[in-house]
Amino acid sequence: MDENKEINGIICLIPHSRIYPLSEKCSTVWKQIGQGFESFFKKFYPYILFLVLSIRKNYNDIEEYINLVEDVISTKNSNIIVLPLTPRMGKYENRLLDILKRFKGQIVAINVPPNLKAKRALGKKLRGYVGPNEVEFGKMAGKILFACGKIIDCIYVLCDKPQHYGYSLRIKGLKVIAKKFGIPVCVIDINDAKKSRVICEMMENNSAFVSLGIIGTEFALEMQKKYPNKISAIIAIDLDKKVAENIKNGNILCTLIQDPIGQGYKAAELATSILKQKTSAPYTEIFCGPEVVNLNNISQYE
Repeated sequence: MDENKEINGIICLIPHSRIYPLSEKCSTVWKQIGQGFESFFKKFYPYILFLVLSIRKNYNDIEEYINLVEDVISTKNSNIIVLPLTPRMGKYENRLLDILKRFKGQIVAINVPPNLKAKRALGKKLRGYVGPNEVEFGKMAGKILFACGKIIDCIYVLCDKPQHYGYSLRIKGLKVIAKKFGIPVCVIDINDAKKSRVICEMMENNSAFVSLGIIGTEFALEMQKKYPNKISAIIAIDLDKKVAENIKNGNILCTLIQDPIGQGYKAAELATSILKQKTSAPYTEIFCGPEVVNLNNISQYE
């Protein structure tokens, strides 16, 4: 008998960003996570019922995401759900955790790591995390900056999601490296565009930018164009066409990227192992990234 046919259960992936329909703005990262998730089941376990869900109304809406999670728990009879646990700390996080406490199955966190609060709230039902090593993102950015041969007197971190737990870990990692060199790290919340531009106008020469996402990188390039003599280097996190072009023309030193397809694939693998009771570990952590993309290897990612 095919062992796959003996497996009964439902595994759900719930992204916090829209991944379809493709005719509207979608998250490339989450779309690729979904592709990796689907590919695992189609390749190895076509008899397992898996669901890839998506918010519909807005591109990235935590309110809509939380409502989707609640609906899935109430209606889908899932055995395991795979989802980002702390996309935004504060009241949204509290609501999400309150909903997940009612879930009778097991949980695998993906893309955004669970913080201590989430781990305590969910206890034994939280079985693992698959996603980027966020602290290492920050450490790697710092190491590259101080090895690039340019004078750096201050590092400015560009952040458009100040309550994003993963971003806070990236900043923590960067500060660990910067402290060794006695270089200050200043965080700029670019949601306040006017204030951010004033800060950049006043910043000292030999400053470096570390962008925590695509929006921050766009702001960094804008400021580099306006104050070319003040900015020694830009390191981006995440990759799109514009970032690739600016790596090739030398405006961006490098970018650090996740492995979203790998995240989806490995999360599906872990969830299946839990469903089949083949893993006895109470909590499993699997890192996917960071990877460095620079002038030497950018052609591989275009």
